[in-house]
Amino acid sequence: MYARLFSALASPLIPLIESSPGTRYRVEGTRIVAERPILKQTFEKVTVNRTPLRETSGDYPLALLMALVLATPGWSLTRRGKVLTCTLALLILTQFLSFLVNIEYTKLWPAKTAAGIVVSTDYSKTKMILFDWLYAFLEFMGRGFFALLLYFGAIALLWGRPESFDRLRAGSVGRNDPCPCGSGLKFKRCCGG
Repeated sequence: MYARLFSALASPLIPLIESSPGTRYRVEGTRIVAERPILKQTFEKVTVNRTPLRETSGDYPLALLMALVLATPGWSLTRRGKVLTCTLALLILTQFLSFLVNIEYTKLWPAKTAAGIVVSTDYSKTKMILFDWLYAFLEFMGRGFFALLLYFGAIALLWGRPESFDRLRAGSVGRNDPCPCGSGLKFKRCCGG
């Protein structure tokens, strides 16, 4: 289902991101494969180059992010649901960006045919180096990195102060009551002193 989502999102972009007309993205189980037609130099027969684009069964950041958000102490179920919705949407967006970089990277690979090696029409060494670095970052480091980055960003933005400090500001904590910071001391001997 996840592979079909990526394929459905990328299919309308085929005319913009693919230089060879007739390219199709196929979902085979959890794999997304690009079928790019290659014309031989004699132009008699068209061969199809099948390039794997993404294996979605190894996308652990979704599970990692869900586990982190659901295990975060101090958040209500409503807050967890909101954080989970927003962060998963952003994570899927970063995964889709990774998928688009992967498409461009595999498009630049030279294809081996019976007539010899065929290079993409928009191939350049600089472009290949750039997309090689982007592909390596997004595939190997970026997967877990973006999940953790989104989680820590959600903590930084949404982590509220405990309710006991709101009571302190309202003045409902007495001098001899336990301190709301959780130290176990009286308020007058701790934060109120």
